[in-house]
Amino acid sequence: MNVLLLVLLLGACESPAPVLSGIPEDPLLAAPDRVSEAAEPLPTPYTKPPEVWVDIRYLCGQPLTAVRADLLDQLGPQLRVRELDAVRGREIQYERGRVRVLNGVVYMMSIPLNEPMYRRVAFERTGFPAFSGSAIQLSGEYRMNNEWDFRRIRMTRVERDSEFVNHVEAWRWLPRERQ
Repeated sequence: MNVLLLVLLLGACESPAPVLSGIPEDPLLAAPDRVSEAAEPLPTPYTKPPEVWVDIRYLCGQPLTAVRADLLDQLGPQLRVRELDAVRGREIQYERGRVRVLNGVVYMMSIPLNEPMYRRVAFERTGFPAFSGSAIQLSGEYRMNNEWDFRRIRMTRVERDSEFVNHVEAWRWLPRERQ
């Protein structure tokens, strides 16, 4: 009997398997489901807002091959192409404006407006947010540098002291600064 009691006591003194509290049995980082990877939403196709005449903010900086149809839709038929020097690429004249392309990317757009308008309205008609902040005021133009990822935006005034503009020119970058 003593032997049996001794065996029971020795068995009771054995430590059980270690138990850690607070750790879940399921792994925290599981492999991603195949269904969630395939369910990524497709990018929606571009549609020009109805109040915008020419969406400079969208078109400028895009590859020409990607926006060629949008340029034809918004600027009318292509009239001519002029080769510029190696640094400036080429200039494409459309019925309602012109663009410059370097290495296949549209980097400048020049758009005459249909009618004279305040620069805040001109920004809205060309795809930019309404902006009434400070701009460099020169005798014949308003100029803004480094706004909305554009290096330079120029708006030509109707007259020297007029608040109205009739032309917008936007440069995504200046080619001479990328040499």
